[in-house]
This record gives sequence, C-alpha cells and structure tokens, in this order.
Amino acid sequence: MTTDASTSLPDAPDPFTGRTGSGITRRGLLAALPDFAIAGAFVVTWVDPFVLGGNAVQYFMLTMLLEFIIVHSSAFMGNVVLSREKASRRVQGLFWLGLFYTLFVGGFALGFGTWWPVYAFWGLTFNRMLSILVGDAPEGRERQYVRAGWALSVMYYLGGVFATVVLPVPELGITSAVRSALDLPGDGLWVDEPHRVLAFGVVYFGLTGLGEVLGWGRSERFLKGVPKDPE
Repeated sequence: MTTDASTSLPDAPDPFTGRTGSGITRRGLLAALPDFAIAGAFVVTWVDPFVLGGNAVQYFMLTMLLEFIIVHSSAFMGNVVLSREKASRRVQGLFWLGLFYTLFVGGFALGFGTWWPVYAFWGLTFNRMLSILVGDAPEGRERQYVRAGWALSVMYYLGGVFATVVLPVPELGITSAVRSALDLPGDGLWVDEPHRVLAFGVVYFGLTGLGEVLGWGRSERFLKGVPKDPE
C-alpha cells in the first residue's frame, strides 16, 4: 500500500544512526551541547553575577539583544539562501542585508561600549555567504527543514520573552546591591530587573537545546505546518 506524499512527510534521517523521525539521536545530542552550555552559563551568572567576570550580566544581556537580530535577520537571509538565484546574486543579497542589520547591531554595540556583536554578526553573515559559494541551495525537504528551524527559533524567543516578562522570576543572586554595582547602560525592564534577561537566556537556549535533542524540527507533525516549495 502506498502513502500519499501530500499527507505524510518523511522525517530527517540522523546521519550517525540512519534513523528517521523525531526523538533522541546522536546528531541531536551533539547539536544541543552548545545551547545547553550557554543556558548553563546563564544559570551560573543568575546565581552568582560575578563568578564569570564583572561584566557577565552585561555580556549576556547584549547576547540576547544580538540573538533577536539574528533570529529576525534569519527570516530574510534564509529566503536569500534558499532562493534559486545564481550564487553571486545570493551573496550580494546577503551582503546588503548584512549592512542593513549592522545598523541595529552597531547601535547595541555602541550603547554597551563594545564591538564584539558587530564582529559576531558579520562572522555569521560570512558563514552564510561561504555556504552559498561552496554548495548549492538546499533542495526539496531540506529547504523545509531550514524553514522549520527558523520558525522554532521565533517560537522559543517570543515565548521566552513573554514568560519572563509576565511571570514572577526569582532574583537569586541579582540583589538590589548587585543591580547598583552592575551599572547597566540604558533603561527598561531588563536594566531595572536584569534577573529577567538571565532567566530568558536559560529558557531560550534551554528550549533550543531540548528541541535539538528531541528533534522537534524534524517531526512530521511540525513539518506539516511548514510551507513547501511548489512542485
């Protein structure tokens, strides 16, 4: 008996085991390790704000601001990468998009008095360009997996922001005395209550790692809601 391809979507195979579908795979575990490590660093800083250095809270706050730019830009840059244009046109498109988003990244960097976010953002942008120059645009189901990954990142980010803004979040090591000593630039909820942005980092990177481990972006149920390219 055959299965209608329009109603049943094959899941991505794990390159180490050959298994398909959502669930725990070796690939997922390896992909999740950096996310869990970053989430752990947020936890450690939340408990002891100075154990990783005097500027750790400021660094992690800037990390979450940069992550917003990365998630937002990935939607547009992803469309360029996935397009069927010539490689030269796709690289040119990524370059101009990179310049546009540099205005926002540069604003954050200027406010915090450090330029590493600009270098990090352009490192990611050049990595995307390199992937175009050394290979073709993803075809078929692979393109759908890329879109699924971006959609999950948006869900993790927006869900994490909402949860840590609306719900009560314990201060742990971020006491009033610590907040005064941090001398964070700007104003707003994250500056007034920096424990919330640390909690947000735990939620965001923790969910990202958990999604990798459990293969949420490879599940047939989730992929059914991700647009496919026309045949």
